[in-house]
Amino acid sequence: MATKDIRLKKLYDSMGSMISNLHLQKGKLSHEEMYCLLSVLDYTLMGKSDTNFIALLREWQASELEPEINEIIKATLMSVDFKKPASVIKNMEIIRGLIRYNNELKDS
Repeated sequence: MATKDIRLKKLYDSMGSMISNLHLQKGKLSHEEMYCLLSVLDYTLMGKSDTNFIALLREWQASELEPEINEIIKATLMSVDFKKPASVIKNMEIIRGLIRYNNELKDS
C-alpha cells in the first residue's frame, strides 16, 4: 500500500472514531448528525467528491449566517444521499442559494 493511502486510511479511521465518540460517549452529536458526518467523511476522503463540495463546506463554515439559515443548511446536509450524485448536486445548489440569500440579507 502506498504511503499516501496509508496516511489517508489512518486519517479516515481517526476521524471516524472521533465522530463516533462524539455521539456514543459524549452525546455531542445526534444519531442523524453522526451518520451525516460519517457520510461526508466517506464522500470526501474516499475519493468520491469533487473539490466543489469541499469548497462549499468551507464557504458555509466561513460565512456568518443567521442561525435559522445555518440550521436549514445543516438539515439540508443531513438529507443528502451521498450515493446519488444528483442528490449531492441538488443539495449543493440549495446550500449555495441559502448562503447567497444570507449575504443579501446582510447587505440590505
